[in-house]
Amino acid sequence: MKKLVAAILSTATIAGVVASGVTAFATQDIDGRYGNTSGEIQVNGIIGEFDNTTPGPDPVDPNEWINVTIPTTALFYTTEASSHTEIVSPNYKVINNSAVGVIVSVSDVDTPLNMGEVDLLNVNNIELFANGEATVVDTELFTLTGNTGANAEGDFGFNGEATPVDSSKESNPSFNLVLSFAPDLADEE
Repeated sequence: MKKLVAAILSTATIAGVVASGVTAFATQDIDGRYGNTSGEIQVNGIIGEFDNTTPGPDPVDPNEWINVTIPTTALFYTTEASSHTEIVSPNYKVINNSAVGVIVSVSDVDTPLNMGEVDLLNVNNIELFANGEATVVDTELFTLTGNTGANAEGDFGFNGEATPVDSSKESNPSFNLVLSFAPDLADEE
């Protein structure tokens, strides 16, 4: 009796998994009224470690597609020509190494220090700080195409305004810019 109950539960579990998996993918109808009594299902596999740099079947977790290169540090500074009130920066790159597109978002700033002299700080015109206080909200920075696309790299830089307490002395505001990444599966090639 226990074996029968275990077999029924196992069958029910497998049927539930199959049914839930089928709804997540495209389906086809086989209807015997029209002479259709068979159907073909394309089966793809991944053996070994998933390689997110080449096209292939989607992994179970779509986040496995994310493979980007970002800088470890970035710099913003004021210019002498503006009496140290204009904030500028070099341009920095985010490079998509994966085979599918990636949505890059500014999600937060972490551990701000000495930001009191910063009146306004933006990254690509997304406000990060106003009057020394963090104001960032989760905002898309840009969407990158897959690594074979023309837009697989995106640039970002900082701009803004500052009011130095003493422009003849260096001060060093800092924070961690938190970027988040999501696969853009609509970009799959």
